[in-house]
Amino acid sequence: MSTKRITNNVKKFKWTDELPFESLRVVVAILVALVVTFLVLCFASPNPVNDFVSLLTYPLKKPFYFGYVLVKMVPLCFAGLATLLYFRTGLFNLSTEGVFYFSGVVCTYFAVSETFMTGNGIIDSAICILMAGISGSLLAMIPGYLKAKFGADEMVISLMFNSILYGIGFWIIKNKLAITGVSGTSSAPFIKSAKLSYIIPKTQVHSGIIIALIMVVVVYILLFKTKLGYSIRMTGLNRNFAKYSGMSAFGLFMVVHIIAGFIGGMGSAVELLGIYDAFTWSVLPGLGFTGALIANIGKNHPIGVLLASFGISYLRASAQLLANSNPVIDIKLISIVEVILTLLISSQYFLRKWREKQIVKEGQANG
Repeated sequence: MSTKRITNNVKKFKWTDELPFESLRVVVAILVALVVTFLVLCFASPNPVNDFVSLLTYPLKKPFYFGYVLVKMVPLCFAGLATLLYFRTGLFNLSTEGVFYFSGVVCTYFAVSETFMTGNGIIDSAICILMAGISGSLLAMIPGYLKAKFGADEMVISLMFNSILYGIGFWIIKNKLAITGVSGTSSAPFIKSAKLSYIIPKTQVHSGIIIALIMVVVVYILLFKTKLGYSIRMTGLNRNFAKYSGMSAFGLFMVVHIIAGFIGGMGSAVELLGIYDAFTWSVLPGLGFTGALIANIGKNHPIGVLLASFGISYLRASAQLLANSNPVIDIKLISIVEVILTLLISSQYFLRKWREKQIVKEGQANG
């Protein structure tokens, strides 16, 4: 009797259940995107099979190449984590782009100044990252306030805000933080103690990847182990939930923007101090829409964001490495994969009919 009861309590695995089905959707979407990429190569390349195999395997040939993948993954991970918090709250906010840029300017202000640096690597890099994170929080509060207080469209506000932050940040770099008498848009060089250290020999992998992994864990705990995280998740499903959870919608929106801005600001400092010797960004880093892409592919889950960051970084790094020797493959080819993944994964209709048919079959079998 007890054995039978235990057997009945064990839930049978079904592809139609929410988690397996969403995982299946992502895998099928990836396969479709890769098939389309191969078809494009068939028209553009004289040897499409070899080029396709190279695209999928090139970063595995040398430790330096794979390290390049990990380095490229770090900013994507931070952008995805910041954006998923917006998405979880039901907000389509792309301000991570401007926050990332301007927080980098703030990081640079501290990283080039001997006044704030102590000579201790851990303390100096921590100061720069913390200041960038705080500035990111303060900046993110502006579109958050306009949305929560006046109901302004967060996507329009964030896109305009990005341009404003870029203009102000670019002016500060060029007129206040650059080396006098030197043309270009580069700042003065970072003080060495502010730089993050390399952690894997013969690669550019720096300690920022550890910070990114820690932030994945922190966001996971926040979303799934705290009352605030529960409020964020439920408010994304129902805007009226916030007031029933004991927190006003205004307060919740502001808290989400503060946390997301801090993550974006941290990511900017980690990226700069990890692989740059000075601030050299002459354009926005493009992490607004990329953050949305990563959050979308990762299904707004921290672990999913980490995996999506690695996958997109792998393909981008492979294309950039191959571009030096292969005229057919470049980063634009990977944009095909990214667009297809976004369309398929975000579509509510993708594989929906298959799921409905499977549910009917399961019902008939159980009936």
